[in-house]
Amino acid sequence: MLSPTSGVADDLEEAVDPRVQVELETLNSATDDINKLEVDLDEARAAFRQLLMESTRRIDELARKLGSCIERARPYYEARLRAKEALHEAQAAAVRFERANSAHAAAKEMVFLAEEGLKSYLLQPEGRTFDHAWQEMLNHATMRVNESERERTLGEAEHRRTSLKYQEAEQRVQYLQKELKRPIAKSRYVCCR
Repeated sequence: MLSPTSGVADDLEEAVDPRVQVELETLNSATDDINKLEVDLDEARAAFRQLLMESTRRIDELARKLGSCIERARPYYEARLRAKEALHEAQAAAVRFERANSAHAAAKEMVFLAEEGLKSYLLQPEGRTFDHAWQEMLNHATMRVNESERERTLGEAEHRRTSLKYQEAEQRVQYLQKELKRPIAKSRYVCCR
């Protein structure tokens, strides 16, 4: 004997669009993929925790081995970092000064050419009126010389300042290298093994 609901379920299955069945299978497949990825994530997290614990243990072991030599050598390494930064600043200032110096030379050349052009214009036969374009060009070139002169002077001062800063930083590194020779050697030996 058939139950009253079994016929309805069979009718519903037949009435369901086959595209829905395809989408349900796709959804089940995606769910399986998600579950696999979650398992992989849990495994990766466990491996990370294990690696983190091992690294922490190793760092603690190295800290016990080294004692205080790293702390004693720290001023040397910090001074080296400051010297490197000062060197980069000095190099950048040198580039800026060189550009300003080139711009100044080009501006002076422009003034020279404008003066020569104006002279040759003025030496031409009578009957010509004064050309304001030449005067404007000479004024513009003179302003460029003044601007580039100011930039060159500022660049030179900045280069001098940064070079001095680098020299002082490098002298500090040399001093600390002599003063902290043993802690530096010890920290290098253990850290670089």
